[in-house]
Amino acid sequence: MRFQRPRERTAAFLVYACFAAGLAISVLMLVRSVTGGDQLNLLARGWLWAARGQLIPYGNPLSTGGKGPGCITTLLVGLPLFVWRDYRAPVVIILLFHAAAFLLLDATLRRILAPHERLLFAVVYWLNPWRLYLSGFLWNPNYLFLFGAIHLWSCLAQRHRAFFWASLLHTAGLVLAFQIHPSFLLLIVASALLWWRKFFKLQWPGAVLGALLGALPLLPWYLEVRAHPVIATAAAGRGFPGRGLLYVFPLVRGVAYWLRYGSLYIADNISAFDFTDVLDSDRWGPWLGGAVMIAVRVLLPVTMVLALVANLRLWRPVRRRFKWWRPAAPETSLKTAGRVWLRGYVVWCFVAAVIVFSAAPTTIMYWQVLPVFHAAVLPMVLWGGLLWRSRRARRVGQSVRAWVALSLVLGVAIAFGSPLYRCNGRQPMRFSLVSHSPMFDELGLQATCPWPLDRPGGWWPDVLPKGGHGSPTSPH
Repeated sequence: MRFQRPRERTAAFLVYACFAAGLAISVLMLVRSVTGGDQLNLLARGWLWAARGQLIPYGNPLSTGGKGPGCITTLLVGLPLFVWRDYRAPVVIILLFHAAAFLLLDATLRRILAPHERLLFAVVYWLNPWRLYLSGFLWNPNYLFLFGAIHLWSCLAQRHRAFFWASLLHTAGLVLAFQIHPSFLLLIVASALLWWRKFFKLQWPGAVLGALLGALPLLPWYLEVRAHPVIATAAAGRGFPGRGLLYVFPLVRGVAYWLRYGSLYIADNISAFDFTDVLDSDRWGPWLGGAVMIAVRVLLPVTMVLALVANLRLWRPVRRRFKWWRPAAPETSLKTAGRVWLRGYVVWCFVAAVIVFSAAPTTIMYWQVLPVFHAAVLPMVLWGGLLWRSRRARRVGQSVRAWVALSLVLGVAIAFGSPLYRCNGRQPMRFSLVSHSPMFDELGLQATCPWPLDRPGGWWPDVLPKGGHGSPTSPH
């Protein structure tokens, strides 16, 4: 990669090279992925439908009590199992969602960004170690990248005029995201703020139809709730609205994750490296994993400072007549007004995140900020693109090259040493289960990374029959 700012053809080539490299690492992660508690809950829903025809109309248990609304998780997990009866089959859908999200964002943003900024987006979004980590295993939040991409695309497409299909996909995406993970609230609040500030318009017949279509998986759940109301009942003592604002720490934690998404500073549970499986050594595997883990946790937090500076610069208006709190005039060209619109979009997404962090009843975790992941990395793209046009161009080019190398090395380290991508070593994901089920053998769980079964006092997936007999565990 050259240090100078790449032209359009070179930038396009490098973008697709980044896409190929990131896709290869994600496929490697998919192949090496193992399962944990939440993954077994999801697999049980999909397997019961694919193998026994039993459709579970509700999702995983929620941290605030009750079950996730709708049968969308059963559908997303179960459909791939009809084709490939393996625990990694649903992860293929997640990887396709990630690829579709990037391709949609790239096609949308290249109308606004300069070629070198398009390359920067490929680096800080697609090669991002956070995204790479979340692309290779089964988990509810991992689906949300596509819904964030649809959100940005549909808002930009309707910045001056409402369109039926864009409005339909916008609201359908919001309603479906609501059924996948509670963090959908980030997109709901962002949409409300952006619509209020006239950053996009809605074609109401399309919006209503999209909401109705997205709500179809809620019908079986609604019938189940009428029979068993406990499914939708929140647990007592699980927090209260406004907790993030009252205790401050949850709010600060959420903002920190917004900044960390634009950096290389990954979470500690991701960087709990151990390469015992790769080196086939109980001595050198943990030693090398510990050395890499310490280096990552000591050195990479520095990159968060760059993300902080990029976000601070974002709040400065580009021009006096184009402020971030209002979109540009309709007659302004997309290249000119689009950059201002994009800055405003990111800022209002951040404001929406702060509102949700403040109102959240529980402490914010990194997976609860994923719906706005695409917006969180854009400040680095815009600031880096500005620096690459300045007299610091050579230094920026060197930094981009180093960033790509670090991202790739970190992605490979995660694929071979992170807990969800290895069977043994530090902080393994497997723990004792109280019984056994044909699901473990049919989906290849016991053949790749066996679970300890038939252990008194162990854990068990909430809907999976014990011993392979009977009906799913009752929700009450």
